[in-house]
Amino acid sequence: MDVPNQRKLNTVVIPTLGGVGIFIGVNISTLIFLPDIKLTELRFLYAAIIMMFFIGLEDDLLVISARKKFLVQVAASFLLVVMGDFQITHAYGLFGINEFPTWFGIPLTVLIFLFLINAINLIDGIDGLAAGIGVLICSVTGLWFYGVGALGYAIISTAVAASLLAFMRFNLFSDKNKIFMGDTGSLILGVILGVIAITFNELNASVAQPFHFNHAPLMVIGLLIVPVTDTIRVFAIRIYHKKSPFSPDTNHIHHLLIKAGLPHLAASCLLFGYTIFFTMLALTLPLYVDITTGFVLL
Repeated sequence: MDVPNQRKLNTVVIPTLGGVGIFIGVNISTLIFLPDIKLTELRFLYAAIIMMFFIGLEDDLLVISARKKFLVQVAASFLLVVMGDFQITHAYGLFGINEFPTWFGIPLTVLIFLFLINAINLIDGIDGLAAGIGVLICSVTGLWFYGVGALGYAIISTAVAASLLAFMRFNLFSDKNKIFMGDTGSLILGVILGVIAITFNELNASVAQPFHFNHAPLMVIGLLIVPVTDTIRVFAIRIYHKKSPFSPDTNHIHHLLIKAGLPHLAASCLLFGYTIFFTMLALTLPLYVDITTGFVLL
């Protein structure tokens, strides 16, 4: 249960095991529709998901140390990058770089996984926000994966989006049977969105028009603009005040919107619109500027 305190926005005790439902929904869906698709790297994705599931479940039930949780995140990230080969190699000319060498790409991708896992966890502070962002990203990338023939990733994206929509029915639109996704859900979502973002970036280098994006990294940043900018912002504030970047506070953008008087639904919808705006901006900027200028502007 999520017990209210001075940092929480809920005023009553609410169950935090929505992530268990998301985990079951994603796994049943993909088990039904994926058996004939041979993607060996997906075994490592599901291994990482299971690792996140159990460490998140333990944290939701017992509350564990941040150090233990972080070590499991590091292990899952290395599993995905080294054994699953989910690595960033294509930079599309960003800062004059077209391809990253392996010695640089592996640690960079591990850091990106760790950043995204924690970023999704940090924005899960108001009803529907993390789930809604996940639905938006998985819907856009799922259609793209389907268009380029990457059916395995299209099925995963669709399964995640549908499971999150079912969760939102009870998180955002229910008072009587309300539930939170907890760390179980946010850690799983962070891993999956990391894989989707990196796979989108890598596959884009080899697809033809009309599905090819010359500035794929900008598209990824546009879709992830809320967790990326909010996490960088709160980390900078905490470090400036000589605190641990992982120390909890109420400086997140969703906290500020609630303090400004917006209800949860309105605050989440505002941040969905914010994401859509920056995604459209990421699509438009390449028409006028090069990728490096577009990256800085975004």
